Amino acid sequence: MTATTARRPFEPSAQSIFSTFTPRVVNGVLELPLYYMRGGTSTGIVLWEEHLPADLALREEAIRWIMGVPPAGEVKGNKQTTGLGRGVTTSNKVFIVNRSPDDQADITSTLAQLAADKAAIDWSVNCGNMSAALPMYALDTGLFPAAKGRTVLRIYNTNTKVTTDATVKTPEGTTFIPADTVIPGVLGRYPGVELSLRKPVGAKTGKLLPTGNVIDRIQGVEVSCVDVAVPMVIIRAADLGKTGQESVEALSRDTALKERLREIWVEAGLAMALKNKDGTPMSADALANSETVPKVCLVAPGDADANITARYFTPQTPHNSLAVTGGCCLAVACLVPGTVAHGVARGLRPLDKTLRETVVAMRNPAGVLRARVNASIAGSTLDIPSAAYERSAQIFMRGHFPVYGASEALLAFGRQR
Repeated sequence: MTATTARRPFEPSAQSIFSTFTPRVVNGVLELPLYYMRGGTSTGIVLWEEHLPADLALREEAIRWIMGVPPAGEVKGNKQTTGLGRGVTTSNKVFIVNRSPDDQADITSTLAQLAADKAAIDWSVNCGNMSAALPMYALDTGLFPAAKGRTVLRIYNTNTKVTTDATVKTPEGTTFIPADTVIPGVLGRYPGVELSLRKPVGAKTGKLLPTGNVIDRIQGVEVSCVDVAVPMVIIRAADLGKTGQESVEALSRDTALKERLREIWVEAGLAMALKNKDGTPMSADALANSETVPKVCLVAPGDADANITARYFTPQTPHNSLAVTGGCCLAVACLVPGTVAHGVARGLRPLDKTLRETVVAMRNPAGVLRARVNASIAGSTLDIPSAAYERSAQIFMRGHFPVYGASEALLAFGRQR
């Protein structure tokens, strides 16, 4: 998309909702302002960073209360009845938005990934689906101005150090975005968002192929370890006795498969030298319990409408569609000569030294996700300046969430506002 972009100093204006939408204590209960939203096939909340304590422990306490996860340790089978989380990983996402510290982006986004039964919060990954909610949030709150025709918001993700250009249609130069977009896994038409990831290669490891190989043999199976927007282990479905056509429900019930995948992703994660947020190497135990990295994707040939078929794991559970970051990773892998995905994919023109856009169509349980990859190859050197995709977004509601049971320190933060 081409776009007309408005710029101004990034400060909440008098018209911003934040002139009145602030933390407060009512009848002794802390109430935190938030947006409850959908981005792509994920749901979660979006928070303004200045509405949260600077102290990480207090910030995490607030997020746990809002999402309804355990305050400490693990509670197996937790239903999140006290918060806004919905149980599955794709509906346990919290984005924290702030001003960009420089002119390289308009806002920063920081993702907190939660799990229903765990207090631990993962700060190491981004979510491409949920990122689609951020331009709508920025426009609706008055944090960023709409341009006549199309508006481009530059989002720098602090988890992965990747910048995304989010483009929305704003025909009237207002916050109105036409509800004209249909995507797989979402019923109906909603405001569309095009997201283009800049320089997505090596988001976590700094390398397209973190192990240095297009193919590794792990646990007796050929895999490709690829890092584009997110590190992922790609495996032929047939090598694990699967067709790639299995339903999400069937995959969820297949405990033997999930245990086999765990063995593979742990060894692959160690081979990729994946790290914790503090830079220390992830242990085998940390990888085995990870809710976020590495992703796992079973692939099979595509059909008349798709170049490849995918069944995606997050990694603990199968995804009901195909995550956007994972989709971009798989799309690029389909274009890298020698990878498992490249060997399985059908109908794609090989890359050459001319930089051009290739659309990769990926069949998944919800339909077909298409990613546009801008790429070229010269010898063994690949240049992948961007990968783009289209999502839709919604605002479910805006309001204050009462945090019953807040600690005295968290309450004190609210009283100071």
